Amino acid sequence: METVIRTAQLTKSFKGTNVIKPLDFTLYKGEICALIGQNGAGKSTIFKMLSGQLIPTSGEIRLFGKIGQDMADARQRMGFLIETPAFFADFTAEQNLKYYALQRGIVEKNRIAEVLAIVGLANEKRKRFKEYSMGMKQRLGLALCLLSSPDCLVLDEPINGLDAEGIREIRNLLIRLNEEKQITIFISSHILTELHLLATRFVFLKDGAVVEDITKEALQEKSRKQLIVTVDDAAKAVRLLEQNYSAISYKVMPNQVIAIHGHIENSGEINRLFTMNGVTVMEFRAEARNLEEYFLELVGGAAI
Repeated sequence: METVIRTAQLTKSFKGTNVIKPLDFTLYKGEICALIGQNGAGKSTIFKMLSGQLIPTSGEIRLFGKIGQDMADARQRMGFLIETPAFFADFTAEQNLKYYALQRGIVEKNRIAEVLAIVGLANEKRKRFKEYSMGMKQRLGLALCLLSSPDCLVLDEPINGLDAEGIREIRNLLIRLNEEKQITIFISSHILTELHLLATRFVFLKDGAVVEDITKEALQEKSRKQLIVTVDDAAKAVRLLEQNYSAISYKVMPNQVIAIHGHIENSGEINRLFTMNGVTVMEFRAEARNLEEYFLELVGGAAI
């Protein structure tokens, strides 16, 4: 499987503080990988090191197997949307893209029309940038990413500020680019429900370190079901669980509620265990966890 991005012990420090702890990460061709973390976890710092906007403190980056001086050529195969590009307010979409095409030495005459069509701006190409909605501005940013026909897109919050329709359009566009053009995508977003619909792999970041790297299939299996049990004595119920199930994973929540991860097949047994040992069960049900709940269990704290 072709490697698109590989980091080895990659770190970044600012004023003596380690923002990115030694990072070993590999992105393979064809993946849609979501980088998930709270504000300040280090997502944008990683993306900026990949794009060359920040110099790593230590470690190495390989892009398409290239390192050092050869990475400049490898970056030509990538499209980065890390901050809103500096478009000219009085230029149309066409004029803005022509400016960047000249700057980047892109000579294909039809390429601008092609990328505007891909992102759904073909009918808006003569409207000035300052008249664009937030969704149109984001789509033009994606068009700029696609200008050089990249093999990989690195996108930091590409759906930020979009309405529900705009978010759906961007998601469908990215899925289409991945499936039809085989473009590899490395993406972050605060909207975890969207990442769940889009990504094939999830990398969870906390305080500059990866705390989980999991495929969509494995995530669905792990978050598939949990038992939600409301009892009159959570402390006693937890002791019973630990005594009878050595590898059990659970979380005690407010109001005497216990979330037991997995163990759906033992639900009747667990219910009997509680009642036979004097623990009153008020509610006992199975439910699936969503990506946000899974994330919060991993990193703690408030939602991103």
